[in-house]
Amino acid sequence: MDRTPKTAIRGMMSYVLALLVLGILAGAVYTLYGHPADPSERPATETIPQKATVPQ
Repeated sequence: MDRTPKTAIRGMMSYVLALLVLGILAGAVYTLYGHPADPSERPATETIPQKATVPQ
């Protein structure tokens, strides 16, 4: 009976620590790869050539 609360607390602390580590990793990945493009770059719609309209 005496060990159950210590085990539960230890498990909960490891769960919170795992969530914290995953959050930090997700933030690092987002910072490296998920940030918006450089505003000085032209948008992709300007670089894609448009099809010429068919004369009627």
